[in-house]
Amino acid sequence: MEQTLAATTELALSPEEELDALLRESPQAAKRRMDQVARAAIKGDESFVLYGAGQFGQTVLARLRSVGVEPVAFADDTKQKQGQVIDGLPVLPPREVGERFGPETVTVVTILNAQLNFVTARRRLSEFTRHPIVSFLDLAWRYPQAFLPYYQFEEPAEVLEKAGDIRSAFQLFAEEESQRQFLAHLKFRLQLDYEALPRATDDNAFPRNLLPRLPADTTFVDCGAYDGDSIRAFLTFQSNEFRSIYAFEPDAGNCNRMRAYVDTLSAGVAGRIHVFNAGVGARRETLRFSAAGNMSSSFDALGELEVSVLPLDEVIPSDDSQLYLKFDVEGAEWEALKGCAQLLTSKRPLVALSAYHRPDDLWQLPLYLDRLNLDYAFFLRTHGEDGMDLVLYALPANGLS
Repeated sequence: MEQTLAATTELALSPEEELDALLRESPQAAKRRMDQVARAAIKGDESFVLYGAGQFGQTVLARLRSVGVEPVAFADDTKQKQGQVIDGLPVLPPREVGERFGPETVTVVTILNAQLNFVTARRRLSEFTRHPIVSFLDLAWRYPQAFLPYYQFEEPAEVLEKAGDIRSAFQLFAEEESQRQFLAHLKFRLQLDYEALPRATDDNAFPRNLLPRLPADTTFVDCGAYDGDSIRAFLTFQSNEFRSIYAFEPDAGNCNRMRAYVDTLSAGVAGRIHVFNAGVGARRETLRFSAAGNMSSSFDALGELEVSVLPLDEVIPSDDSQLYLKFDVEGAEWEALKGCAQLLTSKRPLVALSAYHRPDDLWQLPLYLDRLNLDYAFFLRTHGEDGMDLVLYALPANGLS
């Protein structure tokens, strides 16, 4: 047994060796591999059932239709949806899929949330269907012209074209765990290896093994505050000891739910929480916004609403409090950082940045913050499923002030 363990240890790759192995493939070879893998999973003459009739499932449907592919049905576990027709497709209980459609039908998992990851969904579906079960990313590789780029996903060949920046960013992380998580997400994007992804933790923005208890005079700035979920977590983390909270949420429905929550707090706590129905950005302006009523709401040139956007430098007081900035703003992280340049350089705050809304965020965000020469230590943690809710933490290397 001791010899076996020793041999296994010797064969294990270091993080640097694993990175080299992932980036050794040429973009041309990756393009060929993507095409081969995609055509093996989806030949092009199948019928598709989309498992998940929510907003994301409807997005996948629209993109399939853009390339002339018409699925035959949705499948969904939500009883209220079953029997409905959504975007022209009937919604079936998942158990009926195997009974109603032949073996040429492929079930595509079109769920992208923390409640059900792809590996679990595939296992659940396989209990009552023998049909092939694939993820939406298999469709994306088969029809990249319709699907990619999407969030952090792009063609593997395009990822490998950026190998130099990827290597530079990898070297910035302050511990092996962060390097391992970086590698896991990179492998997932290059190989669609769901099993490689780190296990998600539920301590989003307040990872227990990274953040100490913050000083009692901390100001927490929550950009993309949703319905107040991060405020709840902060108050618990701090046992209600803080100076102030500034919360920014452009979706009016979400913002109203957050205000309703704040109203339930004691006057001494609620009086220190400042809620803005606004987004954050590089300058004061008004932008179009698509209000989905959930965490996928985002700025969109075709959005049905107009929303104010504020730069943090003009809103957050430059006092002597410890500052913690959290950004989960659906791809607007870069503009938000530009709007707090003065706060970054003058106060060197703790920063939590979503690093999955755009393909390059995983490596470009740490590279950008490193160029500011603020002596940050960088960490990476996974708080969601299927490559989502990946957060970059930039913490003062010499500890909190």
